[in-house]
Amino acid sequence: MSEPIVVVTGATGLLGPYLTAAGKNQNRVFGLARRGTDIDCDLCDPDQTLAAVGKLRPDLVIHAAAYTDVDGCEDDPIQADRVNHLATASLAKAMNGHGHLVCVSTDQVYGDTAGPNVEGDEAPVNAYGRSKLAGELAALNGHPKTTVVRTNIFGPSRTNGRKSLSDFVVESLTTGRRITLFTDVLFSPLHMATLAKTVFEMAAKNISGVFNVGSRGGMSKRDFGHLVAQHFNLGTESATDGVSSAVLGRAARPRDLRMDVRKVEAALGRPMPTCEEQIALL
Repeated sequence: MSEPIVVVTGATGLLGPYLTAAGKNQNRVFGLARRGTDIDCDLCDPDQTLAAVGKLRPDLVIHAAAYTDVDGCEDDPIQADRVNHLATASLAKAMNGHGHLVCVSTDQVYGDTAGPNVEGDEAPVNAYGRSKLAGELAALNGHPKTTVVRTNIFGPSRTNGRKSLSDFVVESLTTGRRITLFTDVLFSPLHMATLAKTVFEMAAKNISGVFNVGSRGGMSKRDFGHLVAQHFNLGTESATDGVSSAVLGRAARPRDLRMDVRKVEAALGRPMPTCEEQIALL
């Protein structure tokens, strides 16, 4: 029996290398990006997407390609919709009912209300969240076997020019660069290695639908930064506590992005890790 064929879109992004590595033991994994990986394909071109997917007929597509710059999406909502929504719709159509589609989405689809947020409570407050939610719906309506994974990630970047929040904190505290850590922004992030393994676990168990896939409980970005510093024995003299509302000119963002993960825990038959446990993996 031949190995399943897996395509990872956004293979040259922040999460892509983790997904590619996690799938290689039991699958034939092909990275897809505009350039620099196994398959050169601009997902915003439906013809290129149809040709790439039609040639491989993958058993699993993990769609991690996205325009994730929240402020950039706000400045250019047409481009945000093109990349995060229309390209996802083209990908779902190109699969032509074959295989399993996993769409990596975001906690930014939720509104600026008290969390933890539950699947079904979507109310995005910015163009990024709206474009990602539209992409989720396009995938769910366009392909019969679709899993939407809403998440927030950190961990050591394996991609030149891309940094996660933990990278930013470590680099800033190591060099003494002054940073502000928000006390009013709460989230439930996962280490990218954990997320990648969980995505393949969900695919192997044929889990479909919409799921919050994050850490249990969550914490403020201030506490996250200080725990990362503690983990690496770094001083926090250059870090200042602050609130997100003091930053002018940014796109609107929800302040409580904590996610209720009971649905995915029930589907997997196990608890999700805590944020503290994920920081310990750094």
